[in-house]
Amino acid sequence: MSKLKVVKYGDPVLRQVAEPIHKFSPKIQKLIGDMFDTMYAENGCGLAAPQVGVSKQLFVLDCSNETKRYGKMVFINPKIVRKKGACLSHEGCLSFPEVFVDVKRYNEITVRFQDMKGKPQEMTVKLEEHPLLCRAIQHEMDHLNGILFVDLAVDQHGADVLLKAKDLPSIDPAKNVIEPALEEAYSQLENPVAVTE
Repeated sequence: MSKLKVVKYGDPVLRQVAEPIHKFSPKIQKLIGDMFDTMYAENGCGLAAPQVGVSKQLFVLDCSNETKRYGKMVFINPKIVRKKGACLSHEGCLSFPEVFVDVKRYNEITVRFQDMKGKPQEMTVKLEEHPLLCRAIQHEMDHLNGILFVDLAVDQHGADVLLKAKDLPSIDPAKNVIEPALEEAYSQLENPVAVTE
């Protein structure tokens, strides 16, 4: 396996809707291995194929910490089929070096996907039980749809200042994501505190 180059914000591939995977070929298996190598080398917990320049519906995760061991997780052709609640999430991204912003996320999701062998899977994840995993799945899912975490920033101006400080392109207001169900759930939170785990 080998380490791949992580593309940075501004690369057009990050704005593309990724293509479904139909063949679970040796080439895809190698890509998965290379993505894990890259993610670990970059000290990340998640990596989507578009972040290494491959516009495919694939992301990898390892959200293990001192108390929970998840191990390597592979999501192919994923779809979130149920979501509810809301939380404030403090996030970074390997394609945005040293940029961290608060974004709105759901606090419970159900995702259907295929594993690396093509077998259908379904998983429900709740923020209260698996905070990082719940938020990471949503973050990586967005990558597969050309959506970036700065598009969901609570403070768009503050996020833009951070981007400029790191010589990254400004936020595109036309890409701002507003989901009515998430906005409604978020509006009901009293004094939300950003989840960082």
